[in-house]
Order: sequence, then C-alpha cells, then structure tokens
Amino acid sequence: MDIKSLWARSLEILKEEINSINFNMWISPIEPTSYKDNSLTLSVEGPFALEMLQARLMPNLKRAVEESCGVATEILIVNKKSAKTEIHLPSKSNSNKYTFDSFIVGPSNELAFAACKQFADFSETDFNPLYVYSNVGLGKTHLLLSIHGSLIKQGLKVKYITSERFTNEYIKAIKEKKTESFRSEHRSCDALIVDDIQFLSGKTQTQEGFFHTFNDLYLNNKKIILAGDDPSKLIEFEARLTSRFQSGLVVDIQPPDYETKVAIIEYKAEKLSLNINSEIIDHVAQLCQVNIRQIESILNRLKAMSQLREEPIDIDGAKSMIIGFDDIKINNKPGPSEVLNKVATHLGVSEEEIKSNSRGAQIVYARRISSFILNKDLNLTLSASGALLGNKNHATVLNAVRFVENSMESDFDMRYNLQKIRNSLRIF
Repeated sequence: MDIKSLWARSLEILKEEINSINFNMWISPIEPTSYKDNSLTLSVEGPFALEMLQARLMPNLKRAVEESCGVATEILIVNKKSAKTEIHLPSKSNSNKYTFDSFIVGPSNELAFAACKQFADFSETDFNPLYVYSNVGLGKTHLLLSIHGSLIKQGLKVKYITSERFTNEYIKAIKEKKTESFRSEHRSCDALIVDDIQFLSGKTQTQEGFFHTFNDLYLNNKKIILAGDDPSKLIEFEARLTSRFQSGLVVDIQPPDYETKVAIIEYKAEKLSLNINSEIIDHVAQLCQVNIRQIESILNRLKAMSQLREEPIDIDGAKSMIIGFDDIKINNKPGPSEVLNKVATHLGVSEEEIKSNSRGAQIVYARRISSFILNKDLNLTLSASGALLGNKNHATVLNAVRFVENSMESDFDMRYNLQKIRNSLRIF
C-alpha cells in the first residue's frame, strides 16, 4: 500500500474516533512523509503539535494506521521545523514567569542567553560587565530577572534596579543627606543589575553617582549586569561611562526568526490554555515582526474571544479579532512628530498649542499625554521630550509623565484617550 492510500484510509478511521474539533486542529495538519519497513513517519508544524499528538493521540493514530495496513506499525512523529533551526523550549515544570527555564532560546538570542546563564552560575568569567541590548520587547528584562532569581537562590546579595528608580533614590538620598546609606546599599552587593540604563541619558549628576558605584563594584570584582539600548548609540552620556559599558561583554538580542516565533506562540498559547491551530499560529507569526509583547497582546485577545464564544477559534475569527495589528509588519516606533500630530488631532488642539506655554485645560491635557508617550513609549529622555514640546524643562515633562501615570489608575477618560492615541500610533 502506498503512503497516500494508507494515510487517506487512516484519516477515515480517525474521523470516526475523534471529535471534529480535535480532528481539524491536530490530525488534519499532519503530513505523512515516509512509509518503509512497517514504519510510518508523520510530520507536524511545531513542537506543541508534536507533543500533543505524542501525549494524547498516539494510541488513536497507531490503531487507525494498523487497521488500515493490517500489520503492526511503528509511528514516528517529527517536527518539520526542527531541521531549520534549534529552538529550546521552556520546562513545563517551571511556573515562574521570569526564569531561564521559561525563556525560549533561538538563533536570535542564544548568545545573550548563554552569557546571562554564565553570569547566573556566578563562576569566574573573563568579562565584566555584561551589557545586553536590543529593541523593546525582546527579552532583556526577562534575562536580567532570571539572573537575579538564580543568584538569590544561591544566597548571594543581589540588587536589581531600573535606572529610573536608581535616579529617584539617588536624588532622594541627596535631599535627605543619606548619600552614605545609598552608597552602602548599592556597593555592598555581590552583583548589581541595572535595567533600562538608557534612561540615565542627560542626567549628569546621577551619571556621576553611577560612575563611582560602577567603579567601586568593578574594582572589588563584583558582577555588573546592564541592559538597555545599543551602548555605542547612547546620547547625552559621559564617554567614560559608555566606554566602561563596552569594556566587558556586549551582546544583543535580535527579533526572533519565524521558527522561534512559532515556538513562542505555541508555548504562550499553552500557558493560556488557548487552543489555536497551525494556520492561526502561522498568521500570528507572520504578523508580529517587531517584538514579543505584540504576540502576547494578540494571544490575550484570542483567549478573551475564545472564552466569550465558548468555542474554538478558526482562522477567520482570529483575523477578525486582530484587525489593526497588520501595521505591525511594516512599522516600528512612530516618530516624535507623528506623536504630536495624533495627540493634537484626537484632542482637538493644534501642535503649535501643545508646544506653546498656554495653560488652557485641554492644551495642558494634550501636552501631558504627549510627554508621557514620548518618554514612556518612544523612550526619549525627559530633556529630549521637553525640547520637542517647545523647549519645556526637565521638571515640567517629569511632572506631566507622573500626572498621567497617577491618573490612569482612576481616570477612565485618561485611559481611554491614551489607548485611542496609542492605537492610532500602532503602539501595542
């Protein structure tokens, strides 16, 4: 019996045994690839489908195939993507969100992953500091928190902090004349982990404090792990700092390739208990070209739709639910001028008014939202954001950002307007 006839007959048997939802989701996408010496090889797309078939449907497959050919048959299921690239899937036993076991490793991030693992082992290394850089949403914070958790488990004293919090604590220590306490806290640790280091840009006094903290830790052979933008492109940074950032090992994380995105989608879908077929997985993988957070956002939408409808999602339903994400494929961050234009249009003011010194309520409201998006979504410094807003000073922008942050908790209109503007800017 040829392989096509064998598989066609097997499918007829399986249709009678398996409900239509599971049949369409798991059985239909299978491709028979070889049949030799009573051994049938079946090919599937992705490790999630492979595991599902092996764990739950192998008895059905074996019974149907053996009934079709009349002899005992060995069945081998392979992942057709595995030949193209090696993807390391997270351990299912690990429930912590930010660990090395829950980080999916592919060609785009394997060097960064290996370097962070070595730091987390706290073994002797030939490099210090470790600097991890990438665009937003590609896993820097995940890796830093994985290092933090690993070192804590080893009983080491570790300090994880964002550069924004470092700045706030440093300013507070100066005001309250507690700089000695601040120094002791940050220099007595075995490892210092600083996230979003680019936000020290333009903060001369804080950079001075961080420089001395860095030097003290480095000279005492303490581990320093940093993450942020490309260190060679940091603006408004002292040269002596950027040179130190690049004196150890600098590794980057690139956007994931197709196979890695598929693995990520399958893993996150499983964590959400979301059943989606290979066609939907492919559509989401093709759609999301920028960062992993967009994948999470889409899957959360699909999960919500699945719960509301109480039925599996087909490709047409998925596409209708994620309309608006199509621009992701061709769009990165919007430009600052586009931000001002969208805010002005949505709130019914002009860009010139946003940049002016007018204290009109609607204009101030628009200026605050513009400040927030420029600083938080485009990662511009407070100084750079102020320059775009008509040369507003650092304090004015900071106060505007804090106002929006505080208002979002209780102000529905603020949340609504901010989301509408972000959607128009394709910020997800």
